[in-house]
Amino acid sequence: MRITDRRPARARLPFWRRLGWRLSASILLLTALGILVSGFLQYRAQEQWIRQSLGSLLLNIARTGALLVNGDLHQKVVQEGRTDTPDYREVWAQLRRIQEANQLADAVYTLSDVAGETAKFAVVSTLGRHAGDFVPVGLNYKLAPEIQPILRHVLATGAPAYTGIYQSSSGTWITAFAPVRDASLKPVAVLDVDFRADVYLAELREVRRRLYLHSLVAALVALGAGILIARQITRPVDLLAAAARRVVAGDLGAPVQVSARDEIGLLGNVFHLMVDRLRVSHRSMVDVLVRALESREGEPGSLGRLARASLALAEGLGLSVAQRESLELGALLHDIGEIRTPETVLRKPGPLTAEERLVMQVHPAAGVEILEVVPLLTPALDVVGGHHERFDGSGYPHGVKGEDIPVAARIFAVVDALDAMTHDRPFRAARPLSEALAVVKAEAGRQFDPRVVEAALAIPESRWAELLELAETARHDA
Repeated sequence: MRITDRRPARARLPFWRRLGWRLSASILLLTALGILVSGFLQYRAQEQWIRQSLGSLLLNIARTGALLVNGDLHQKVVQEGRTDTPDYREVWAQLRRIQEANQLADAVYTLSDVAGETAKFAVVSTLGRHAGDFVPVGLNYKLAPEIQPILRHVLATGAPAYTGIYQSSSGTWITAFAPVRDASLKPVAVLDVDFRADVYLAELREVRRRLYLHSLVAALVALGAGILIARQITRPVDLLAAAARRVVAGDLGAPVQVSARDEIGLLGNVFHLMVDRLRVSHRSMVDVLVRALESREGEPGSLGRLARASLALAEGLGLSVAQRESLELGALLHDIGEIRTPETVLRKPGPLTAEERLVMQVHPAAGVEILEVVPLLTPALDVVGGHHERFDGSGYPHGVKGEDIPVAARIFAVVDALDAMTHDRPFRAARPLSEALAVVKAEAGRQFDPRVVEAALAIPESRWAELLELAETARHDA
């Protein structure tokens, strides 16, 4: 059987504020960012390399091809303006050889009369059988904006050049130009070698795809590595945080073990020493208070007896470590508020008057006032302030009832009653243990928590006699 206290659950940090998650996210983001930046730079380098390679290839074709074209013959073809002449056929055959030798899918052609946004087709290597199948000489050609400065540069300097990727009405292209020279080496036309950029763009898309895929894989690897690294870093911190929470809850007995061999490990060792000294100081302070209280009552060892018996009863009720600490400390200090109660009331051999009873009933609240200013002693407040409350709500000082009474106080109330009934008091003699247990049983649901009473009755009388030191008392009386 377990008894749990109805207390608000301890607040936990949201996961986005936890150090482990923040470290994991930081490693993931930094890794992903590094991969993306590196990939972007590689992508740009790959793009530049492909563009330069393709441009250089087309430039070599245009430069070499231009050397094969007879500039003077080309000028004659332009002047004749016809596609059915032997001169046209000869220049066309030269361009056709350039296209076929380099396995170009698109026609090679020459441009003349380049001016502003327009030029005129001269000879185009389009395959045909009759004069009407060829592109007419002098057909106007509107130049794309991207190629106009390149063409002007080639005609002005006589140096071959190629464009970047550009869009025209017929698609996406990269083009190389080389001058066609006459016998005087004067540029008279421009040889145009086009290449559709679809293959180039497809290659770039493949580079981007690989970049995204590698980034995703690396991000997943970084996430896993980040979680592992974060756990390695934050595990000692979590241990210290858990130990600190136990200390705040009053548990000074659990060791603080941090195996890290770094600053966190050093901090853990220092924290362990600090808690150990705090525990010794705390125990010494409690021992001083207990001796003072027992000397006032004239019965050495009585408070330790109550604490041991309370913990024995709690074993069957599933209390947490913090609740057991609260129960033990509360049992030792439960009547500390009686130091404010006059001796005449405490030691009165007969029944108390109504006024004296009111004075006596103040001691739980007085005990709370005394202890609440000492943080290490506050775990005792549950028992100190609640051990005279009754399960039916008729107790004092606040009339709390049922499970609203702290579980430690409910357990101690049963043990305190048994101890009081089985030991002599100034105003009455001790009762037999069996009779005391019968009284506790009869008060289940009224003065005592029925589940605590059930647990108490499950303990053999011989064990109770040992816990309450009744056999020793009987031998002493004899």
